[in-house]
Amino acid sequence: MTRILIVEDEPALRNIYVILFQMQKFDVSEAENGKVAIKRLEEIEPDIIILDALMPVMGGIEFLQTIKIKKNYPNVKVLMLSNLSDAKTIATSQELGTSKYLIKASVNPAELLQAVNELLNS
Repeated sequence: MTRILIVEDEPALRNIYVILFQMQKFDVSEAENGKVAIKRLEEIEPDIIILDALMPVMGGIEFLQTIKIKKNYPNVKVLMLSNLSDAKTIATSQELGTSKYLIKASVNPAELLQAVNELLNS
C-alpha cells in the first residue's frame, strides 16, 4: 500500500485530501505543520509527501531545509501544493528536493490525484 503524508495547516483542505487518498486505497498520515510532519516522517517514511509552503510553526520550505530530503530520504517524492506562485519560492523548493510544484488555487482533487500518481510512476 502506498504511504502518503499530507502536510496542510487548513483542517478543511487537509480532510478533503485525506478522504481523496483514502478512497484510492492510500495509507494516509497527516500533519498540520512541518514540525509535526518531521515526527510523522520519522515514524512512517512515506512514499510521497504533499506539502504546503506556508504554515504556522514551520512551513514547507523550512521543513525541506530541516530534513534534507534529497540526502536523508532519497526515495520520498515531494509535491509542493501552495498558493505561492513566485519564481523564487518555486526554484527554492525544487533545489530542496520538491519533485513537483502545483498552485493550490488552480488544482482540483482529480488533478492532484493525477499528479501524485504520475510522481509515483516516474
